[in-house]
Amino acid sequence: MNQALVFISGKKSPPLAKDSDNNGPQDNWLKRAFVERFFAKCLDSNLRILATSFVIFISVLLLTYPKYLELLSDQNLNITHSYFFNKVNAPLNPFVGATETHGAKIDFRLTVPLLAKAIGVTGTNAKSVVFIYLIQSALLIPFLFVLIKLLLKHLSRSSVLPIVLGISTIYLAKAFIWDYDFWFDGFAYFFLLLGMYFHNRIAIFSTLTLACWTDERAVIALSSIFLFRLLSESDFNIRSVKGFWSVSYWAEHRSNIVLVVAIFYLALRILLSNRFGLHTPTGKGSGVDLSLIPYQLKHRLAGIFLSFEGLWILFVVSVFYLIKKGETFLAFTMMSIMLIHIIIAYSVFDISRSLTYGFPLLILSAVIIQKYDTAVSKQIFRGASLICILLPTQYLIFFPRQITWTVCSYEQLKPVIKGLFFL
Repeated sequence: MNQALVFISGKKSPPLAKDSDNNGPQDNWLKRAFVERFFAKCLDSNLRILATSFVIFISVLLLTYPKYLELLSDQNLNITHSYFFNKVNAPLNPFVGATETHGAKIDFRLTVPLLAKAIGVTGTNAKSVVFIYLIQSALLIPFLFVLIKLLLKHLSRSSVLPIVLGISTIYLAKAFIWDYDFWFDGFAYFFLLLGMYFHNRIAIFSTLTLACWTDERAVIALSSIFLFRLLSESDFNIRSVKGFWSVSYWAEHRSNIVLVVAIFYLALRILLSNRFGLHTPTGKGSGVDLSLIPYQLKHRLAGIFLSFEGLWILFVVSVFYLIKKGETFLAFTMMSIMLIHIIIAYSVFDISRSLTYGFPLLILSAVIIQKYDTAVSKQIFRGASLICILLPTQYLIFFPRQITWTVCSYEQLKPVIKGLFFL
């Protein structure tokens, strides 16, 4: 430590070659200082944040096979996925077919079909739907950029990059690239994040509304976004969450827009259901049923961990700190919201993508950890991120599937490349 202080002061340090036992602490200190400085330097301007986001995007692309490219090899694409092209052609027509299929669940998922319609995607040029997937993949860059900017508002610069790197290795980031079955979770995650970041009321309303009409699970995520905004408006003075009970409190703040979005969505959904017969099938045989939960918990319990991997540490530690500090109401609220996400995820088969809609709670958890224990927060963030980086990303639907790396997928890419350049 004395050597480290001498180094900082600029004075000449004593010879170190003969004192190998003392090298460790100074070397470790220097390494930590270099890493923290590097993390901070990557984020000290918008241009560097954009460059960092692009580099992370490339790493995600190399380690996430864009399976949607295989759609180009499907000569009957307009038939195989007719439910989507029918939705594009007639967005307000209800699905007709088997209730257990994915197509039966998209009656109210209007955002992406309307985007596809706007850029001219139809069943007659079905392969042009790949442009929608390319847009979704490209959105990962602004997603990472906004995520970094949002975290920088509340965390130290050297704490932000480890969290972002951890997120880049779980389904939350890989959903932008790995999607192949017209899920389009990347669009929903992006719009949800924008709803957390923006300050303009119209922008908050617009982005969160787009998220809800991309996938209904985004509606559940509104609860955690409301909580995040409610706390951020009071500078994360945790005790002020008691103002939740006061209508006059939230009515004066932007957090009320989140509630307006929920009310607007539910009202319009009921209207569309009554007017056009749109509906989402539930119950036995539909693949959306609370009775699935016991079986899935028994056989697919790993899906809870696999959704966020090491980042669960942030949630658990933040709840621990809240309880320790006597903030039991906020701790109970966060656990309740996460429990709802888990219940929703285990009442359907695609557990990973469903539970990942709870990601706003992880951002909130990171801010709470920083607030209550700045001294060890960096170690917590880096440890959680390291677990995510070391574990291969597993996606659970019926059973865990490892998300393939692009750099190891030449055989899968070969027919796509031939189709693009040699036919």
